Amino acid sequence: MNTQIVHGTAHINWQDLCELIRLAPLGERDVEKMQKAAENSYAVCSAYVDNELVGFGRAISDGQYQSAIYDVVVLPRYQGKGVGRLIVQSLLEKLPEGALSLMYVVPGKQKFYEKFGFKCLATGMGRFPDPDKARRNGYLV
Repeated sequence: MNTQIVHGTAHINWQDLCELIRLAPLGERDVEKMQKAAENSYAVCSAYVDNELVGFGRAISDGQYQSAIYDVVVLPRYQGKGVGRLIVQSLLEKLPEGALSLMYVVPGKQKFYEKFGFKCLATGMGRFPDPDKARRNGYLV
């Protein structure tokens, strides 16, 4: 399988990205809001196989001290084939040295991120627009 990683947002079909996020499954995203979120991000990378969008990830950063990774998604049929690893590695290469948070890991995927040196936070907290839904999905205790 030949996976191509592309940085930036100029090439992204936003409808396709929102469908990828839905299928991954990371939930529903508004196309315009997702486009704005990605365009305002510090680093963005997409994964393609035969010109099909199969993965995506983005990161925000102050460029000096703090960064956070969001929205790492891979189409289910490509999960476990190294696509997610390529996305995370690509984002890590673009981010400055300093504290790095991985926000909202899908429950059960922690082991994947531990391979990159991530550890569970003892003091992390979150505020969600729908806390009951966040709790049902395993993001809040």
